[in-house]
Amino acid sequence: MRWTRKLALMMNVLAATGGNIRNSLKNRFYRSFAGRNLWYRDSAENGALAGDAGHGDRIIFHYPIDLRPGLAARGDLWLTGDYSLPGAIVRDSGTDPFAIPAPSKKWAHALHSFDWMRHLIASDNPQTGGLAFDAILSWAKADFIKQKTPMHPPVIARRLMTWSAYLPLLREFGSARDIAEIHTSIANQARWLSLTSRQTQDGLGRLHAAAGLTVAGLMLANRGEWIRSGVEQLMRETRRQMLPDGGHIGRAPDTVALLLADFTAIDRGLQSRNITPPADFTALVKRMPRILAMLRHEDGGLACFNGGLQMSPEELAPLLKGHSASRMSYAQRSGYHRLKAQRTCVVVDVGDNISGVDSVNAHAAPLAFEMSHSQHRIIVNCGPNKVHGLDWQLAARGIAAHSTLAFDSAKEDPFLRHQRSAHRLGAQLADSDWQLKCRRVEDNGGVWLEASHGLFLASHGVYHNRRIFMDADGEDIRGEDNLLIDPNQTPRYGSPFHLRFHLHPSVNASLQAGGSAVLLVTGGGHGWQFRGSDEKNTGLAVEESVYMGQTGIPQRCQQITISGVFQQNNPLIRWGLRYAGRSGRRRSRG
Repeated sequence: MRWTRKLALMMNVLAATGGNIRNSLKNRFYRSFAGRNLWYRDSAENGALAGDAGHGDRIIFHYPIDLRPGLAARGDLWLTGDYSLPGAIVRDSGTDPFAIPAPSKKWAHALHSFDWMRHLIASDNPQTGGLAFDAILSWAKADFIKQKTPMHPPVIARRLMTWSAYLPLLREFGSARDIAEIHTSIANQARWLSLTSRQTQDGLGRLHAAAGLTVAGLMLANRGEWIRSGVEQLMRETRRQMLPDGGHIGRAPDTVALLLADFTAIDRGLQSRNITPPADFTALVKRMPRILAMLRHEDGGLACFNGGLQMSPEELAPLLKGHSASRMSYAQRSGYHRLKAQRTCVVVDVGDNISGVDSVNAHAAPLAFEMSHSQHRIIVNCGPNKVHGLDWQLAARGIAAHSTLAFDSAKEDPFLRHQRSAHRLGAQLADSDWQLKCRRVEDNGGVWLEASHGLFLASHGVYHNRRIFMDADGEDIRGEDNLLIDPNQTPRYGSPFHLRFHLHPSVNASLQAGGSAVLLVTGGGHGWQFRGSDEKNTGLAVEESVYMGQTGIPQRCQQITISGVFQQNNPLIRWGLRYAGRSGRRRSRG
């Protein structure tokens, strides 16, 4: 590692440490007897009534429930005691989830954010309404508001937006005194957020905190100063974090969806208060659905890149009204190409390296791709691991967990892993230039996409060049992968590599034609034949893999691998996918 990078990391660590110390001292004062007068009001003191949280904090706006629909299946699992959330798998049917010792800080943040409540509400079980109300009331009555983890600004933001969305549905389950208790808690949390929102560490959390403060100002009467402060912070962060094509700088597709829901809610809220949203904000809200539609597969869910989950069509539908069919094929700043023909879709990651705070969830996998056909995913990336430890998470972020070429060993770790800087700053991507280049050619016969990256220059002295072709019918996909030697580097001959094609769990793969081809059958009965080039120095195999793109929890699946050893006369690896028809109507194609 160069000394300049070490120096930069040291400065960032010192800055983050200093900021944490200052914030800790401020918060210690806010929690003291004198400081509590700035934000905390007891319901008994202010005589809050249902619909009035005291001191003019009457709730007048609710986060639109239609923007964040839940999934009934996940709600049903919650009712059985499956409290698995980002950060850990937790199953304990006999215990209140808030009474369970938190297995990780990430899990605790997810629990106290109440984002899981939308799934509980979506369940058809008649008990869900009462359980949801009791969870909110119990939190409001407990001493969580005096603790550090539940009062982290982005966590408060998500919790306030969730509570405000569902309280109109849950009022019938509580008395006027219960409602007053909850409203008082909302007002206290909002006041704490107004004092601490700027303390959030640089990154996505600042966007969440700013959005939450803005919504808090819209929720409560006579809080115009929170609206002004929230919008000011929100615009500052969107200018830094949101890209001109509507994507987010962290490049995870599902981040765009989550932010779009919040931004749309804020846009509606401002208009309901007769406040004209900033022109740049309105333009951003209009841009974001276009890239969201572009990054969808044929099943209606999102492609899984850079830590994003696939999400469901039901979750995306409210955000894509009027954008059901993508008119974009290339998002230059976000770094994605979409190849679409008839019922087949291929999404390719052609984004260059990002680093710093924006890369704490980013993946090191240039030129990875995913492919779907007729409502079924076929080629996928493994997706993010949301529930296990750092080693699992970094493995999922590494290049081998993606459908692209990877060497079996590397000289340099692409992540900050076990260093002191990683503990303070997170497992960021190393600051390097991948030198990614791409070009696209389309005609009546189909589309060619050619791209290359230099991630392997330092470790192996080569560029990885990839070409992908899709015909106009979407039934013939061909690829070429090549390792191009850089004359200014020393090639590391003898290094083994694997070209991987991870398969969705619903796809069944079996070798055929004496091991020279693989038959893929989707859950819908559609068949595809995969063939690799007959090079002497490569081998075709079907191996085990895992898929985490649906929930962040590993599911067993398969992968096709083409293995080889980097040599001076290294072959051009050709491969292809051809549609073979549906079960019972299988056809032969030459």
